[in-house]
Amino acid sequence: MALSAGLKLIQWARRPAVPSKDRKQVAQDRRDAQFRRLARDQWVTEQREREVARYLYHVRPMI
Repeated sequence: MALSAGLKLIQWARRPAVPSKDRKQVAQDRRDAQFRRLARDQWVTEQREREVARYLYHVRPMI
């Protein structure tokens, strides 16, 4: 048991280093995510306005 735990610990210590993202990349990723959110919100708003216009086009003659 202790031997296998020791071997696992050695394997973990020898694992390749994972490059961490630098601050600029993290900030860029955050900005990209924000732009995607804004674009999605704008698209949803446009679709909602389109649906309302379509609804009114069909309902108005009945009023």
